[in-house]
Amino acid sequence: MTAAAALALTGCGKSADDLFSNLNGHNPPRAHGSSSPTTQAPSRDAPPNHPDNNRVRQPGEMTPEDESTARQKATAVEHALTGLRMRGTINPADVRPVLTRIAGPSHLTVGDLLIGTALTKTEGSDYGIWIGDTACVTGAVTKDRVWVEVNGHYPETGCVAPPASH
Repeated sequence: MTAAAALALTGCGKSADDLFSNLNGHNPPRAHGSSSPTTQAPSRDAPPNHPDNNRVRQPGEMTPEDESTARQKATAVEHALTGLRMRGTINPADVRPVLTRIAGPSHLTVGDLLIGTALTKTEGSDYGIWIGDTACVTGAVTKDRVWVEVNGHYPETGCVAPPASH
């Protein structure tokens, strides 16, 4: 995975809190144990196939065991990345070794932070840590904030959220 698996921000009126929420599409979080992905009817401005087009942005289900392990790792990730952010060392070369120590034998992806459909490079890093067979710790770090989320794998990009599309 390279910078092509990017953090997506559509901009236009989004608050800082909306940055990471867009990583997993527009659907609300699913309740633990939900057997199928939630879907929303498209807005009047969206094409009728919008939910299908964005399916790749919806993470899969996690087993309870993998989710529990991922939540433990997420706490360590947030603590470590907060320290890096406070020191101003948030580029992939700084983030990768810190997350490697936390991820252990897990598959880890760290890349440049790219935003929007134009994939504009901005200061910071995005990351994804594969946990067990079904879970991920995903997120980003910028000079202003650390995002950490526990979710299932994305259908096409594993543990890094796919870039926004049209």
